[in-house]
Amino acid sequence: MHLRILCLENYLSWLLSIRNSPESTYFFTFHKCASTLFSGYVLKKIIGLRHADFDLWITHGKQSRPVMFKKKGYMYGPIRLSTGPESQAYKDLVAPTTRVEFLKDKIALFFLRDPRDILVSAYYSFGYSHPLSHVEATRKYQERQRSRILGQSVDEFAMEYAPAILNGFEMVETLHQSCSRSIVLRYEDMILDWDGFATDLSKYIKIQRTVLNRIYKKSRPRNREEIGAHRRSGKPEGFRSSLTPRTVKCLNDTFKVVLDRYRYSP
Repeated sequence: MHLRILCLENYLSWLLSIRNSPESTYFFTFHKCASTLFSGYVLKKIIGLRHADFDLWITHGKQSRPVMFKKKGYMYGPIRLSTGPESQAYKDLVAPTTRVEFLKDKIALFFLRDPRDILVSAYYSFGYSHPLSHVEATRKYQERQRSRILGQSVDEFAMEYAPAILNGFEMVETLHQSCSRSIVLRYEDMILDWDGFATDLSKYIKIQRTVLNRIYKKSRPRNREEIGAHRRSGKPEGFRSSLTPRTVKCLNDTFKVVLDRYRYSP
């Protein structure tokens, strides 16, 4: 009897805490946009919200139940808009959360980075350093992707995958315009304009000052580039020393609207 009463009290306490929780928030970004920092630290530290990283759980075979989204109490993300449409993470996570009708009354954070830096970083990460999944089907796909990338130059890879990244940025604009409680954050501001970035990051979510200080320290770029590291450098505009001038010009043409909209230099 005492055990039943205790269980009931715990359940009622949990139910009350959920009802009093802030609204759930959705964090959208791209691969190679400090998403590992946000997944491993930042999104776990939001006051009043429980972190749900469905992307990680699906990729590593830890999500056995259907993906469901609660109205209150959760921070969902990172939701990577660069996820391949053939993957389970895209079908279960990206596709349902990027519908305008779903997101328009939610709270959404969009974290972006210069698309040219995303492409260069993705080449070195997926070709050399990104850890492989323990799920056999996912691992085999990653191995095929790595083999293909290693047969390309960074310029060839950037040109091939630029349209997919462009689609992701166009999706950001559509969702941002349709969602009244959303904000666009830039990786470059996190590095070069920390105070402004921290203010914007805290617009819809609550973060302790000590956590913000820790984010600042964790996000500082490396002094020297390390090709084989998961995080090679982190300095803005690193693409300029990795791509040929011809490739940069082509990418500038491809991303012209994006570069203008988000204040990136051609």
